[in-house]
Formats: sequence, structure tokens, C-alpha cells
Amino acid sequence: MRSALFLIAFIAIINTSYAGGISGRITTKNGEPLPYAGIAVKGTSNGTMANEEGAYEFALSPGTYEIVYQYLGFKSVNRTVTVGNDFSEINIQLEEQALNLQEATVGSGKEDPAYTIMRRAIAKARFHQLQLRGYTAKVYSRSTAIPTKIPYLVESRLKKEGIQEGKAILNESVAEIKYRRPNTYSQKIVSTRNSLDNSIPSPNEYILASLYSPEIANTITPLSPKAFSYYKFEYEGFFEDQGQIVNKIKVIPKAYGEGVFKGSLFILENRWSIHSYDLQTTTSGLNISAKQIFSPVQNVWIPVNQQFRINGSYLGFAGEFRYLVSIQYNNLDVDPNLREDIVIADHKKEKIATNGQRKKNLEELIKDQKEFSTRNFRKLTKQFEKDQKKENKNAKSSRLVRQDSITIDSMANKRDTTYWQELRPIPLTKSEVSSYVLQDSIQEIKEAKKVKSRPDSLYFKPFHIVTGNTYSLGSGKTFYFKSPLLSITYNTVEGNAINLLTEWQRKWNKGYFWSIRPLVRYSFGRKRVYGNLETSIGNEKWSFKLSGGEMASQINPNNPIPPLPNSIAARFFDRSFMKLYQKQYAMAEFSLYNIGDIFSLTGNLQYEHRKELFNQETARPIFFWDKFSYTPNRPVNRELANTGFNEHNALLLDLTVNIRPWRRYLIRNGEKRYLRSKGPSFGINYKSGLAVVGDVDYSMLQATARQNLNLGPRSNLEYFVNAGAFLNKSQICFPDYRHFMGNEFFFQYAYPPDQFRMLPYYLYSTSKRFFQVHAVWTLQRFLLTRIQALRVTGISETLQLHYLSVPAMNNYEELVYGIDDILRVIRLEGVVQFHGSQYKGIGFRIGTSLRFGR
Repeated sequence: MRSALFLIAFIAIINTSYAGGISGRITTKNGEPLPYAGIAVKGTSNGTMANEEGAYEFALSPGTYEIVYQYLGFKSVNRTVTVGNDFSEINIQLEEQALNLQEATVGSGKEDPAYTIMRRAIAKARFHQLQLRGYTAKVYSRSTAIPTKIPYLVESRLKKEGIQEGKAILNESVAEIKYRRPNTYSQKIVSTRNSLDNSIPSPNEYILASLYSPEIANTITPLSPKAFSYYKFEYEGFFEDQGQIVNKIKVIPKAYGEGVFKGSLFILENRWSIHSYDLQTTTSGLNISAKQIFSPVQNVWIPVNQQFRINGSYLGFAGEFRYLVSIQYNNLDVDPNLREDIVIADHKKEKIATNGQRKKNLEELIKDQKEFSTRNFRKLTKQFEKDQKKENKNAKSSRLVRQDSITIDSMANKRDTTYWQELRPIPLTKSEVSSYVLQDSIQEIKEAKKVKSRPDSLYFKPFHIVTGNTYSLGSGKTFYFKSPLLSITYNTVEGNAINLLTEWQRKWNKGYFWSIRPLVRYSFGRKRVYGNLETSIGNEKWSFKLSGGEMASQINPNNPIPPLPNSIAARFFDRSFMKLYQKQYAMAEFSLYNIGDIFSLTGNLQYEHRKELFNQETARPIFFWDKFSYTPNRPVNRELANTGFNEHNALLLDLTVNIRPWRRYLIRNGEKRYLRSKGPSFGINYKSGLAVVGDVDYSMLQATARQNLNLGPRSNLEYFVNAGAFLNKSQICFPDYRHFMGNEFFFQYAYPPDQFRMLPYYLYSTSKRFFQVHAVWTLQRFLLTRIQALRVTGISETLQLHYLSVPAMNNYEELVYGIDDILRVIRLEGVVQFHGSQYKGIGFRIGTSLRFGR
């Protein structure tokens, strides 16, 4: 049973309306409102929530009901009410829940009794998810964003869009959901309403998952089998609710930060299921608070409402985002074989006989016996889940994680205000009402200003010269224009250069696309225009690309030196790292993707006419240093004394096979969506210069393995291993050598996994054998991150190893210590460089995860 199913982003409508019901306010004894308190018909999932002001409105058909009022930390109140054709006002005051500290119900001993409760709850976590074979549900959700700080430079512009400090931005929706075990979901979005057509931070990764799962959005849950490695637990007492004993457990992370929760978890005695929880976590410096209340339906405790709160700041913006979710289940199908009257004994406290358990499935075992150890029950539940997946007729592959279908009602965004007033289960607050009023007036002004009813995205505006823009042309067509001002660069071969880049693209059914991408480049130093033209067609299964033209290209085709850092180095530090040659070329490339879900093939055939280029005699930095000198455009290499070459032709063949053996996917509306692979991936690449037409004749074979291992909350190990050799080099030029991703400048961004930090760009390029290893270990708690105040800002630390072996240098190593995500965008690194066992020096690097341009 996944709480995942309980919220679908952008959800919509209840189909029935009622003549009457109950309404009122829920407060403390002192009259203080209890925001988002739960209201439900006892024994059913029919319920709602109060708003932030404690006000509620619950539509019901005429009849007599027992209503349960709930709020975390307060005693539940039951009221019998009779509903007629009108709304009756019922105001409720809740008392704070006093905890009974007697520990007789959970045993005694030196160990905190919270641990035996948690071992049982963890053992039964997956069991509670599997109890539901299926259901249908109607889900209402509301998100409210309140900006509390907006940078001055954008304040006036955002105000025109309805975004103001202290003004609520509202999104509410209702949807119908169907679920069948183990992984089939269908969603129908019936209605949605927005006070602002704008995306805001969303906790969907937390909402679309269950706390019974081992992880939620890379955050270890307190009910994970690994929980005791990340949490301490304290027993705080118990109370009685709806005839059940509820244990309050304090959840204490051993190191609070991203990837762990803190707060309170309420566990039902003997059932060892969730009664409710109040937990907090943090991600990227934002604080996330999650509360959820469960209620008994058909003898199974399931979540009926959730609330999430996010607050924090980013790049000068600050605000708070609140999310409410109210769920009503219909046709709840509970597996009769997974009954609740089993006993889970703590394996550390008691020993349970397990003879013959391996030969029986979980259903048979439950029929034969009622008592299990925590350890064995967890194993049995895991085996039961595997058996269910094998028997599932809809499961097309063991790689299939889940199946979704999403449909949208044609009237979803056309419901009027009256419609929402009748069917909205949670009343709006005053600020939320004013949000709709404000946005409606802004929308009227926008509509009045539209010329000939054409969308704004079609119009060129002067600031697009600076920012660039993508223009929507309708019918899946778009036109992209990159700002020439953002493409001005400098290098010693071309001098100042500027690009004019545009792209026309069309998309249509089943993921097909076709694009045309012309690039015109002018070199002020060479006083000439050149460029290329690229066109691509394909879909998610294949693509075909043709391109050709004339360019000044980097000798390393992987482009290790980005234009911006090179321009800074050349203009201000008399260092131009780019080494360029001129090529006139024509290229054809064909790719096949996801063959058998794990293979991808790419074949590339390219013809080049090559010419060596040299520095401009007039090349100068902005500041004249006493020892001004640019290095020549001809690279220095340990293996080749003269890296220059005569004008010549080359016909190049490049074949690549990528294999992802552990790849998984989900299906949404009949289309596969591949997930990030947890296992390693492998690549084999063959390159050859074909002498039949060109002047080069060589062949090279290489293999690559890479993986990103999750080692815990915000802790992972990414490695990249690459090795190969030239099989033939009868006639080879320096551009055909195997080059490596070096770096000699202090500033860099978006490091690829095979990027060295201080390796000279071309010094160790080779035409022989090569072997390189890159490993980056990211840690959430190492040195500086042991300080919680720093850790919760979202920074992490890295330890890195970069190694290269080529004939000219058998062992080159870099050891790196880094601090990432400073202010969420900055990276600082200290690098120690070795040649073999000989220390060569230390360097420092600054970088950013932001990409500049396209």
C-alpha cells in the first residue's frame, strides 16, 4: 500500500454533491485554531481536513454518523451527528494528549523499549503495504505558496504575474485513482484550478511514496531495514485511540541532515502499524515537514490525510509552501490471507520455531501458525512479494517497476467558481480567496492586451537579444534562438568570435522528432564566416543525424576546455588553453536505443578535410603582464615530438555499444520510461581511420565501466574505468590520438566523470595503450559536515582519485578533497598531484554546477 497513490500531482474532482453536512471550527481549549485537523466518518475513509484557520466543512448525505475529530498530540473526539438537508455548525475543542509512561505493555530491560517496538514495526512494514490488493480512491490536494522575500531586481516584473510578498499562490485539484497489486496504477485527473500558472517546489517525491518503504526520495525512513544504522529511538509513552494502544516513538537521527528524518512516529501496539507521524527532513537547504494521519478501514489502518510544509530560501528568494491531501477510498480490496491477528516476536527477545518455513509460502504459514520472529517474518514477506510478482499476469518483465495510466478530463481546467465552492472539501482561507481574486483580475488584463489572440511566446521582445528564447509555433513546433551576446568568446586562434545559433524542432506522435540546427560563426581575428548545419530525426528507439560544414574544432573531440573558462584565461591571465584545427566535414550517425531494454548501438561515419591552425599575431590579453606569452596552438606531447600536421583528409568510423544489464523501467500510458540503473554499465568503442579514401590508417579499441553506488543518505561512490589500445597505427595524426579530459584552469563547471583536475590537456595523449580510473566518494558527514549547522545547508564533501597510465607516464595520480554545493551552486577543491610516488604539487579549483548557454 503506497501512500504514493494518495497524491497525484494536479488532481481533481468529486463527482457527487450533497445537500447538507456539518461545518465549524476545531480549536484547543484556549480557542487557538488547530490547522489541518482531520475529520472522518468512523470506520470509513470518508473524511476531510480543516484549513489553516481550523475551519472545516464536511458535506454528507442525510443520515446519522459517528464523526471522529483528530489532531496529532491531542485526544481524538467522537461525535454522533444527524445530518439533514442543511449544514449544521459543530465546533470542537480538543484536549492535549497526555502520555502514559507505564512500560508494561512493551516489556522491560536495559534497552529502551522503543527498540523492540521498532524491530517489530520494521519486520511488518512491507506486510502492511502488501495487505491492499487494490482500491479506487478520490484524492483532493491543495498547494499554497507564500513568497516571503523576492529580489528587488525582479520584484516589479513578478508582480505583473501576480507574485507578491505575502500573497498566496494556489493550486488545487481532485483525481480518481485505481490501484492493483503489485504495481499497476491508473489516474484520472477530473479537475484542477490554479491561481497562477507556474511551477513551484513540490514534495511529490515524499508524497508519492509510503513511510513503510525503505527510502523516500533518497531519505532513509525509520521503518527501513537499515534504520538502526541511521537512527536512535526513544520511547515516550502511550495513549489509547479508537480502542487501540498507540506508542509514541521519538525518532532521533545519528547525524541530522539530508537523507534522514527527525520527529515523532506513532505505532499501534500488536499491529505494529503506523497510527500517524510528524517528521521533518531537509534537502538543498530547504526544510520539509510531513504529517500524516491513518484511520482504520476494513480493519486496516490506511492514510486518509497528509500535510507537507516546505520553507527556506534560494538565490535571494524565500517562501513557504504548504500541501494538503485528503483521500477517500472506495472498493478497498484487502487480502484476506494477510490478516492482522498474527504475533510478531522480537528475535532479540524470544526465539520462535521456524521448521518447514522455507517450504511454505506466507499465506500457508499464516494459516498454520500465528507467531513469527521479526527476522523470519521480514524474510517471508520478501519471498511472498517475489511470488506475487511472478504470478502477476500483467508483469511483462522483471525489469518493470510499475505501470501507470494517466488521463485528463476535457473539462479539467474549465470548472467554474460555483463548481469548486460546492465540491471543495477543505475551505479556503482568506488569503487563498484573495489569491484567486487577484489572479483573475491579472488574467483579465492579460487577455485584453493580447493582439489577435496570438500567444506571447510567438513574439520577439528586445530583451530576447540578451536572454535568448524559445518560441512556440503550435502543433508541436518550436523555434529556439540563442543570444549572440552569450556566445561571444575569445581564443588566440580566432580572436573574438560570435555565434548565431538557432534551432527549429517539431515533435509528433509516439515521441517522434525532427530538428534543423544551423550555426553561423564569425571570427574577428581570422575575418571569416563559417559554420555548420545539423539535422536529426528519430524517436525514443532510434535516431539519424546528418551534419556538415566548416569549424575551428578542438583537437580533443570531447571538448575538455569550455569556451567561457578559456575566454577568461586568455583575456585576463594570458593563457589560452584551447588547441584548435580547421576541419571541413560531413557526418552521418545512426543510433538504436534500448534494444532488449539494455543495449544501445551507435554508428558514426565522418569525412574530414583537416588543416593546422596557428595563433593570431595580434592576440593579446586585456592586461599586459610583464611576462606576457601565449603558448603555441601546437600542443606539447611526451610521445610525439612534433604534433603539427600537413593538410590532409580523413575518413573515420566510430562504433559504440553500451550495455546496462540492471536497467529497470516503468510504463506510463503505454510508453516506457527508463529509470536510473543501480548496477554498473559497460561500453565498448571501436574507432578506425579508413585509408580507402583518407590519408589516415589506424584502429583503436577501448572499453569502459561506470557506476554510481548509493552508500546511504547523500553518500555515494561514482567510479569510471576506461582502458584500451591502438591495434593499428600505420598512418596517424595527432587529432587521432587518444586524448584525455585534462584541466589547467582554476575555474571549471559541470565536471564529467572522467575529468582530471590538474592534468595537462595534451601532454600525455597517446597512440599506444592507456588505462584510467576516476572515483568520486561523496560524503554527507566527514569533516566540515560533522557540524550540523553546515550540513543542513546542503553542502557535501568529496574524496576523489584520478589515475592515468600511458607509456609516457606509467602512473599519474591526483588526490582531491572537495566541498560541493556551497550556496547550492559553488564547488571548492584542493588537489594534490603525483607522478608515480613523487609529489609534484598542490592546486586549488573552483567550480559551479550551473551550465552557461546551450
